[in-house]
Amino acid sequence: MIAVIPAVDVSKGKCVRLTKGRLEETKVYFEDPLDAARKWEGEGAEWIHVIDLDAAIGVGSNSDQIKRLIENVGAKVEVGGGIRSLEAASEYIRAGAGRVIFGTGALDAGLIKASIREFGADRVMAAVDHLAGRVAVKGWKEMAGIDATLLCRRLEEIGVRIFMMTAIDRDGTMKGPNIEYSLRAASEIRGEVYLAGGFSSLSDLAMLRGSRAAGVILGKALYEGAFTLREAMGAVR
Repeated sequence: MIAVIPAVDVSKGKCVRLTKGRLEETKVYFEDPLDAARKWEGEGAEWIHVIDLDAAIGVGSNSDQIKRLIENVGAKVEVGGGIRSLEAASEYIRAGAGRVIFGTGALDAGLIKASIREFGADRVMAAVDHLAGRVAVKGWKEMAGIDATLLCRRLEEIGVRIFMMTAIDRDGTMKGPNIEYSLRAASEIRGEVYLAGGFSSLSDLAMLRGSRAAGVILGKALYEGAFTLREAMGAVR
């Protein structure tokens, strides 16, 4: 069954959404990210996807707010954004995170291997964010010069089993996902692949039926009320 995971992006202590990762295009939806997490948990979310946007681009940290969120919801929480050391990952695991997400950190094979040894492969997710298949890192400010599917295969070789792929040119645009590349990548990767970026209608979600995608991570479409979380869950079944 395809999982539907709502996103809670945190900047300056608030739950926000961006367009294509640009902080200058920030819209605040909840003053307290915990309120957002509780809303999605109340609507049936089993997992919540939490990202520290400020840490991702190196302009601050929301770790205290995120740890408080983890400790005060019953849903499982996956956390990312600026996690580029084993120590930073360990802090979130100790706080109760279900898994940690490495984006830029996914390019550090030593860090990924150490994290899998320390936490287990089921608690490590690699976020392979891409622009038309080219990997983007450091809060999407830099291009890594490697194909996204190729990076996923290399990460599989060192033990990664859970991936997230975001089409950054679609993220927050409400213009539909880059479904062709994402689904092709999911079909070529043995592990679990979660897709994100641009999903804005129930028909977008319905295209995932019968695919090898393990799930979808939703942001702005939920916050803008394009559909409910329960409707999204129904669309992928």
